[in-house]
Amino acid sequence: MKQQHYHLYMLLVALMLLASGGLLAYALFSGWSKLALIACAVLCVVVLIVQWRGASFLPDQVKYFLGCLRCKDSMSRFPETHDAEMKKMYEDMNLIIQKYGQSQMELETKRMYYDRILRIMTHELRNSITPIISLSEDMKQREYSRDDNREAIEVINEQCTSIKTFLDGYYELTNLPKPEMKETDAKPLLQHIERLYPDQGICIECAQELKLLCDEGQIKQLLINLVKNAIEAVGTEKMKDLKKEGIPSVMITASAPDGKPRISVSDKGPGIPADKREDIFLPFYTSKAGGSGIGLALSRQIMNLHKGSLTCSGNESGGAVFILQF
Repeated sequence: MKQQHYHLYMLLVALMLLASGGLLAYALFSGWSKLALIACAVLCVVVLIVQWRGASFLPDQVKYFLGCLRCKDSMSRFPETHDAEMKKMYEDMNLIIQKYGQSQMELETKRMYYDRILRIMTHELRNSITPIISLSEDMKQREYSRDDNREAIEVINEQCTSIKTFLDGYYELTNLPKPEMKETDAKPLLQHIERLYPDQGICIECAQELKLLCDEGQIKQLLINLVKNAIEAVGTEKMKDLKKEGIPSVMITASAPDGKPRISVSDKGPGIPADKREDIFLPFYTSKAGGSGIGLALSRQIMNLHKGSLTCSGNESGGAVFILQF
């Protein structure tokens, strides 16, 4: 009763307290026996205790709520109640606990994410700087000829360029501008991507008059990166064979199955193993010789800024499928 109809409960207890107090006063002035007076007094004390426990119910709930936050307990939920004000308070508390849990999870994910980035950065920088240190130490210890000096400077320049390229990629990843959202027609956008890669076996399918709320420039950059990766995955020789058979090498499909726009980019390449489909979105992770490992991480970051998602799955007929969910 107290939890389901808190205000009604408190009203009933208050009425009981008034009634028992009135009864005790009447007994005192009416000359009731001592036993009756004691019974009335006991009744008043019992009602006072019930009143006190009822009054402490709300602070206890708040204390429990704060305890959940303090202990980082994101699984606790306050129950349904028929009391309108209590229901609203419980809903707000449940929402705060849920949001707090999500924030804690996001913070932990970001901590692990940046710890991994830091390890990768440390590894890459050490690998790039070690030859420079070794070469400069050797140059200090012995006299180099002009040709040797030129060769040494070329090595140092190459290593420094590699470090700069690496750091530029990280800067681009962490300094993406906030997207300027506006309504964009999906079909012209995809046709633009198709025109950038003529004779590459790209085919587009777009739902009629599909609209995207997005930063057109950023989504173009994302799609160009995905299509470029797809073309490289298919390879020139296979692309020629597919073209002879009239089969697209890369398929771009835009639709809105649940009222939410979605674009998929699928290819006829070798595909990506299931256990690597999340790793490919990590900064600096790459399986391509000379790859920076930034493209897919940057692409996912763009979708995150659009409050959407970018995922990878396998294609039934082989190859990989990248899905942009807006």
